[in-house]
Amino acid sequence: MDKVLKWRDALEKAANLSGYDYSNKAGTEADSIEKLVQVILNKLDCKSSSNLKGLVEIEPKVEQIESLLCLDSPVVCNVGIWGMGGIGKTTLADVVYHRFSSKFEACCFLKNVRENSEGKDGIYNLRNKLLREIFDDESININTPSIGSELLKERLRRTQVLIVLDDVNDSRQLELLVGDDLKFGVGSRIIITTRDRSLLNEKVDDDKIYEVKGLKHDGALQLFHLHALKNKSPTTVYTEFSRKVIDYIQGIPLALQTLGALFRRCDTEEDWDEELNRLKKFPSKKVQNVLRLSYNGLEENEKECFLDIACFLKGADVYIAKRILDIRGFFGTGIQNLIDKSLISISKKNCLEMHDLLQEMGRTIVREQCRDEPGKRNRLWAADDVYQVLENDTGTSTVQCIFFDTSNMTRLELCGPPFKKMSNLSFLVIHDPHLRVLYKQFFKSGTELAEFFFVPLFGERYNVGLKTSLWLEVFGVRYTILDLCRGLQSLPNSLRYLYWQGYPLKSLPSNFSPQNLVELRLPYSFAGEKLWRKNQNLGNLKVIELSFCKHLTEVPDLSHCPKIEHIDLYGCTKLVRIPSYFKDLDKLRCLNLGWCTSLEFLPVLPVSFSLSLSHARTHTQAHLHISLMPFFHVLNNLFDVHASMLQEISDETLVSTICVGNQIPHWFCHQNKGSSITIKLPPDWYGTDFLGFAFSLVVVDNALPLDLSLSFTKIVCKCNFKTNSGESHEIIYPYFVPFTERVGKRYYSPSEFIFVWYSAFALGEGANLNRSTSFYKLVTEACFEFYPAESRFLGKWAVRRMVTKCGICLLYAQDVETIKLGGSTS
Repeated sequence: MDKVLKWRDALEKAANLSGYDYSNKAGTEADSIEKLVQVILNKLDCKSSSNLKGLVEIEPKVEQIESLLCLDSPVVCNVGIWGMGGIGKTTLADVVYHRFSSKFEACCFLKNVRENSEGKDGIYNLRNKLLREIFDDESININTPSIGSELLKERLRRTQVLIVLDDVNDSRQLELLVGDDLKFGVGSRIIITTRDRSLLNEKVDDDKIYEVKGLKHDGALQLFHLHALKNKSPTTVYTEFSRKVIDYIQGIPLALQTLGALFRRCDTEEDWDEELNRLKKFPSKKVQNVLRLSYNGLEENEKECFLDIACFLKGADVYIAKRILDIRGFFGTGIQNLIDKSLISISKKNCLEMHDLLQEMGRTIVREQCRDEPGKRNRLWAADDVYQVLENDTGTSTVQCIFFDTSNMTRLELCGPPFKKMSNLSFLVIHDPHLRVLYKQFFKSGTELAEFFFVPLFGERYNVGLKTSLWLEVFGVRYTILDLCRGLQSLPNSLRYLYWQGYPLKSLPSNFSPQNLVELRLPYSFAGEKLWRKNQNLGNLKVIELSFCKHLTEVPDLSHCPKIEHIDLYGCTKLVRIPSYFKDLDKLRCLNLGWCTSLEFLPVLPVSFSLSLSHARTHTQAHLHISLMPFFHVLNNLFDVHASMLQEISDETLVSTICVGNQIPHWFCHQNKGSSITIKLPPDWYGTDFLGFAFSLVVVDNALPLDLSLSFTKIVCKCNFKTNSGESHEIIYPYFVPFTERVGKRYYSPSEFIFVWYSAFALGEGANLNRSTSFYKLVTEACFEFYPAESRFLGKWAVRRMVTKCGICLLYAQDVETIKLGGSTS
């Protein structure tokens, strides 16, 4: 009876509703009815699709996709949704599809295109499903590359459709499903979700591609609690545990849901802690299987690059990573392909980033090569695994790479030839910021024998004694002991990259043939001038780093290194001279002599190279002049060849030096506070003997934000030349990179530096300055502005605080000797 009364009440209300007046509307009654039905459908659809229970941070993403769809435009529009596996692409596309499908004449959501297109006729079955749903005709069955039927094509051209292609991984899928053979009606919309951005290039404009990012911290916490705690309110303790899980998962919705369900069965704090540790050691198979789909679709070169990044290159500068991949025999172009496939990204600091779950997936793939014996895997990075292999001498020819971070080791004793069986080892890194070396020197301390250590600290070494023990503690820091008292008998001849921080011996093993070495880096080591045997084959060596080798008095023989490009001798305080044969190293581009405080002789050097010299002496003008002497030597060498070799000097020719201090050298007659300076030019400034401009800056390192450093900074110099008649021309000089070796670390503690550099870009005319000689003879004023290339990340205040002083010097051929003798230019 109650139901009857409710119906009567509803009918009475409906009868009293005012009708829809179409008498003044354009079109027929049928048109008005169609519009009315569309309004009602839209309202009903919005109400039904507003149920977003269990979805977090979805609404803003839907709004952004809606703006990309431009639903009011009559033009056919393709939109791409791109992101890593499990990030929520399908969920987002599904919500958008159901919210807007009523606006179209026909709709189709093709799920799992990747999976369903596999098999003999998989892709044709998908296309048949698409056409059947659009035309509501189950009889359609086409198993040829082209549709063929002109009738079907014509019907498609007259139908406004909404199509979602979910998880596309091959361009052939796009060609058959929405290719040129299929023309859709006015106002149609096609949404494509994929992990591979490069697939979208042909079908989707760049500004129509939406990248799905992970959930923010609060959203991730909300979704995790939804699945881990059901409807319970999290306590403070569980919230803290949840944050640890969130830090591990980093906003991937699939992982938050899957792992949240696993934590639902945990009742105590101990259970939560145990489950988290278990997941880190044995990741969820469901999540790993979703992520591995992206890896399985990679080409062989991309797979190798991905595994190298996962195992030891995550966080590396892109420049360094590409160089290492090249040394390993892979192609650096694989990095861009991995970016397109959402497997890695590049940070603002130009470093490789990879999600922790993807990294763990990559490392799991390597572990699967041999779970029980690490020595039978091609990459070793876990300290325990490396320790086991080296200590027990269980390495094999399978091992290609070892990255050994010894920071959690207390003692490692290498006896005999631990690398002998690793005949294919090409990449060896032994690294620890706190690595200290034990070697054969002892002294008496009371009645006990104590061992003698060198401890690098803030760029200096201090001698400390300690009773014999498994580890050393200095100022509360625990240091690793690497025991090589019995020597190192051999290294594999296959090595192409060797980085050994604190290498404990004066020379490489006598039976080691370094003919394959491309980069040799032994910072903070005991290396001496006889690092290898005389006349050793070093034909492939391009980089050698011996920074902070305090015992180095002479440079090891590099005369047989025709490919050498970079020599880093930073902090070699006992180094006295640079060999004269350096002038014959025509590939040499960078020589770092920073903090070489005993240096007395610098020979003629190649023209096209960069010299870096930071000096630790007091900042008087006299000592500053001494610090700049190598710069004058190079300038003199350059000017000597200027007349005869002008056309051979490239635009990249750069002579530079770096000094600690806060005063522009006095021979810069034009100086100003701040980052810009305007100078008046004499009438005859642009004569035949004019060589160009030298630049100098005082730069404050601590003015930069914490995530930037001078180690990564490029200095831009912009100059505007003006004539009295008002004509002007602006040029931008090539970047000046103060620290040319971008290793992401610097061992300096001072905060103020003086940069001095001279670029051959200023030597040329015509092609270089893009103006005729006659124009520059009329120039009377030049305005120079200096700023970091990264200034788009900085505010103007940071730029002003970074560059505190600047100076300009017009250089002429006759000026060099005057400057060297302490005078200044006119």
